[in-house]
Parts: sequence; C-alpha cells; structure tokens
Amino acid sequence: MSLDLALLTTRAECDEALDSLAAELDSYQQRDSNLDFQGRQADRSAADVAGRLAGVNAEIASYTATLAQADLPASLRKQMESKLRKANDRKDNLAERGQARSGSAAFLASVDAEQNAAQVTVLTDAQAQVAARKAALPA
Repeated sequence: MSLDLALLTTRAECDEALDSLAAELDSYQQRDSNLDFQGRQADRSAADVAGRLAGVNAEIASYTATLAQADLPASLRKQMESKLRKANDRKDNLAERGQARSGSAAFLASVDAEQNAAQVTVLTDAQAQVAARKAALPA
C-alpha cells in the first residue's frame, strides 16, 4: 500500500497518526470479536434447532406408530391426529428457522469478515510505515 508519508513532517505528527491508527485498529478488532461471537451464537442456535427438530421427529414417529394400530379407540385416534398435526407444524417452523442463516445471509457474513480482516491488514501496515517514518525523522 502506498501512503504519502511525506505529509508527516514531525515526530509529534507521527505519534498523533499512530494514536489514531491504534484507535481505529481497536474498533476493527472489536468488530472482529463481535463477528466471531455472532458466528458462535449462530452455531449454538443451529445446534439447538437441530436438537429440537430431532425431538419433534421422534414425536411424529411415535404418533404415527400409535395411529397405525388397528384397535385404537376413536377418541384416542382423534387426539393422536391432533398431536401429529401440531408436531408437523412445529417441525415445519423449526425447519424454516434452521434455514434462516443460509444462503445470502451466510455469504454476507463472510464478506463482512473478509472486509474486516482486510481493514486490519491495512491499518497494521500503515502503523508500521508511520513508525518507520517517525524513526527516520530527526528528534
């Protein structure tokens, strides 16, 4: 990266630039931490949804097996059919929720992470160049 270091004519200006770069770098490092946290939250949420989905699938299998019995009383059959419908609705809702962070949302999250990493690289490089410039200036 080509920066116009000639704009920094004194060590004090270099110090001021270094302080500003450090503050900006801190903000990007904080953003990186936040992106990591969001990723961990999304993973935990996906695991929670997967676990709940497995439970609902087990319920559906149980209700289906009960309904397959030929000698099931009518009142129990009606109750099991109602429970099966509700379980299928929960399954559909969980499946939709599990897909919420797919596709474009996941892609854009990776773009944010790449952008943040690139900015950290730019700022770190700028710090090194300003430090070198400061060292080259008379005291």
